[in-house]
Amino acid sequence: MKGATGMGFPLIATPILTLLLDIRSAVVVLIVPSMLMDITQISRGVFPYHLLKRFFAFVVLGAIGAYVGTGFLVTLPLWVLNLGLGVMVLVFIAINVLQPELRISPRAEKCLSPLIGFAAGFLNGMTNVSGPLLAMYFYSLKLHKTEFIKAVATIFFILKCGQIIALSSWNQFSWPLFQLSLLLVVILCAGFYAGLKTQDWINQRAFNRGLLAVLFVIGATLVWRALR
Repeated sequence: MKGATGMGFPLIATPILTLLLDIRSAVVVLIVPSMLMDITQISRGVFPYHLLKRFFAFVVLGAIGAYVGTGFLVTLPLWVLNLGLGVMVLVFIAINVLQPELRISPRAEKCLSPLIGFAAGFLNGMTNVSGPLLAMYFYSLKLHKTEFIKAVATIFFILKCGQIIALSSWNQFSWPLFQLSLLLVVILCAGFYAGLKTQDWINQRAFNRGLLAVLFVIGATLVWRALR
């Protein structure tokens, strides 16, 4: 799905894996593959020092938010976590369907950046899915495509670092989950390559609609399971 559509890996992988594992295990398993993909995107071309300077407050508050959010991941009941993840997936679908036209001024950016950073970090720590919020925010800043990709990848990587520190503090890592994570990297590479090849011949618009439909079913399932 990532190779064929370019959509966020955690957004797609987390709810799918949560149907098979509990959400805490799913988050741990997906950290290593997510960080490897982020490093790949960051390392292409020049390192984005100017973006780190511009979004310094965003990054700092985001790392703190990721640590705090991971605390909720560890302590909250599973039904609450499933509900939060399901709602995030449904919000992402609504954004894609409605496609709101938003624009943030430079003055508003200075005020919003720390708040959005903390919120994104918190959601990333608690549900492993902060893509919808990040995508809306950076899209509203009208970043160039290259800057958009590098900014998102850099911030995701830093949020994951905060998440790893938090998960280590609460002893959530285990050798079986790490082995599963390494196995997932191998499967991910094969799937990513297949997705790139699929992208060459499949009708992208039809595929995106089908993907949104699948995500809707998954998101609704998670919400239903939580409320039940």
